[in-house]
Amino acid sequence: MTKRKCAIFLFDGYADWEPALAIAGLRQYGGFEVNSFGINREPIISNGGLKILPDLNADEVNVDDYELLIIPGGAAWEEGKNREIIPLVTEFQQKKRKVAAICGATILLAEMGLLNASKHTSNNDSEYIRQFCPSYQGASLYQKEPATTDNGIITANGAAMVEFAHEIFKSMEIMPPEVLDNVKLLYKSGGMDNRLMQYS
Repeated sequence: MTKRKCAIFLFDGYADWEPALAIAGLRQYGGFEVNSFGINREPIISNGGLKILPDLNADEVNVDDYELLIIPGGAAWEEGKNREIIPLVTEFQQKKRKVAAICGATILLAEMGLLNASKHTSNNDSEYIRQFCPSYQGASLYQKEPATTDNGIITANGAAMVEFAHEIFKSMEIMPPEVLDNVKLLYKSGGMDNRLMQYS
């Protein structure tokens, strides 16, 4: 059976904690293969100082092989960097693959116009997006929620790592609803409410 696959974009200074639960859960619960890619194959230094060698460069990513693209946050988005991946993100979206962006990565989706017709969230409120993307026209669709999904686009606040993972798990249908909710509860409660034991 063909393994389900997720691609994650990595870049210098990316917020390594933001996608951590999502990619771990995709592997553990969904049997996903997770492939990292950068603008090139040069080593990446994360915000937390981890040195990572991407599996692929952006030109080597075959969208047809993947069901999901994850784009973490980081200061680079506010600095106007990494726009080289726009054609690749466009291809993911056009081929009806899921695209998940958290924190500053939502700026990229706004610049592409993807948030003008889909419910979404980001950091604090819609003014955060407008500050970095004057062409943004999606304020009426902004959701005051930690994370949300619409039209195959998953977005989240930078502090909503658990909710981001929850939306991804739900969209990819990798576990029964009762397990999905209990995974979220486990991490939101800091392990104080662990109903997963009954499923182990």
